Amino acid sequence: MDAPRAIVEVAGVDVRWDDLSVVSFEDTLYLAADSFSAEFKNDKFLSDWFRKQQEVRIYLGYVQNPESWLKSELEHVFTGMVDGVKPKFGSSMTVQLIGRDYSAPMIDTEYSIAYASRTSSQIAGILALKYGLTPKITTTTVVVDKELVTDKKEWEVLQALADREGFVCYVNKDKELYFGPRSEEDDTIVADLFYRVPGQANCEIEFDDSVVGVVNKVTIRHWGKNKTLIEASAVNEQVLAAMGGQVRERVIYESKATTYALAQQYAEKRLKELSRMVITGSGSCVGNQKMLTEKRVRTNGCGRFNETYYIEKATHELSKSSGYKTTFDITSIRPDSAEQYRQDLYGSKEKTA
Repeated sequence: MDAPRAIVEVAGVDVRWDDLSVVSFEDTLYLAADSFSAEFKNDKFLSDWFRKQQEVRIYLGYVQNPESWLKSELEHVFTGMVDGVKPKFGSSMTVQLIGRDYSAPMIDTEYSIAYASRTSSQIAGILALKYGLTPKITTTTVVVDKELVTDKKEWEVLQALADREGFVCYVNKDKELYFGPRSEEDDTIVADLFYRVPGQANCEIEFDDSVVGVVNKVTIRHWGKNKTLIEASAVNEQVLAAMGGQVRERVIYESKATTYALAQQYAEKRLKELSRMVITGSGSCVGNQKMLTEKRVRTNGCGRFNETYYIEKATHELSKSSGYKTTFDITSIRPDSAEQYRQDLYGSKEKTA
């Protein structure tokens, strides 16, 4: 049977497999940086060599011969930088590295480029050049308003501009800054998850098929000049009928809804997000390095919950003491936009009545 193996490359040097205790990385998209953690034996004082800002590459997968294998048998799954070095001198000597991918500097840095008449793609190109990333940028033509780049972190600016253009923006393991249209839906199933299927069982999973938090009506409100109320509503008739005609309303105060037409647009947009009848799930399975965000998995042995799902978040951990495991969050509906994807992962912060 194939055995799980990993290599952690630090500053261009492969740290020996014998020194590695545990390695993990978390894969998300569109907002938070992907992150990693790796713990090593420190008998040879690796902690004297490790430094913040060193580049880390993680290779992960399965090998046929666990006693004799090559790096080329593994898949390159993560690239990032060290944020912290944590040696421990106790009953044993260990050292832990933690860090994030190459979007991290932009997440941490205030946008400080002097305002000029630039397009979204030009700003993305400037930031790619600043951080030594290969630009994979779709050209845009509309000049950006100053308010979109004021008092924000660099990554917030890029995400706001991506939303404005209907794009997505992320940094991948090949150190490419992608700023462009979202990839078309991929129907490829990267993993079959089997619960208590004889000879194939490989996961534990729990589902949430709930209408808690689902609404069928959204009302947008804004108090304009002279305390004039601007208000508009949108209703999802299909979800309203599914709820037996019981109105479930979310009232949102939106400062940008300065006209009725804008309020109506915001109401319809937020209704689309908040009225989605979706099944979500979370669980763990035998490690599978192909399980990454926006890929699809298929569940088996779960009755009516046997379906294909999109991966929203995946964490991979290979430990010498407990083996290789993947934990995941999944959803039955592909999020409609990058903005919706971020809300699913990290929650919404709007003020509601």
